[in-house]
Amino acid sequence: MKLKYFIAGIGFFTFLGLNNAFATNFSALKLEEDCSIVTTFTVNVAQKPEIGTYLVGPTGMTLYYLENETDNNIKCKNEVCLSKWPIFYEKELSIPRMLKSKDFKVFKRPDGKLQISYDNKPLYYFEGDKKPGDTFGNNLKTPVGIWHIIKVKIPVSQE
Repeated sequence: MKLKYFIAGIGFFTFLGLNNAFATNFSALKLEEDCSIVTTFTVNVAQKPEIGTYLVGPTGMTLYYLENETDNNIKCKNEVCLSKWPIFYEKELSIPRMLKSKDFKVFKRPDGKLQISYDNKPLYYFEGDKKPGDTFGNNLKTPVGIWHIIKVKIPVSQE
């Protein structure tokens, strides 16, 4: 896994029209011709007043973990679970400087697929989230356990 850092000025942007979700981004932004803002991070941070600050993937989709699952103890491994909770993996991981690279790890699952974990918690998407800012999988109870967003604390000096 290659880890890229994009360090420059600090800025905030909002995912327009996405339930007031906004993501904090440290200058890895580019403007497309249609004036949309695109992040170049593969993992980023979003924020909702009712939830706080949490991890999202490169398209702004929320990332989740399964309670009591670690990268050494995978519980979501059958086809039914994985169809509802697709694994998160990016060949090249780039993160904003407010996150620590040591907290991320690529590991091999029992099925041989690669996955990224954060703080030893394997990361997944939720098929019920249809657009960036959706967090419908948070605190969701399933047969394999309870799913949660990955909450992160941003140092005050970087907010």
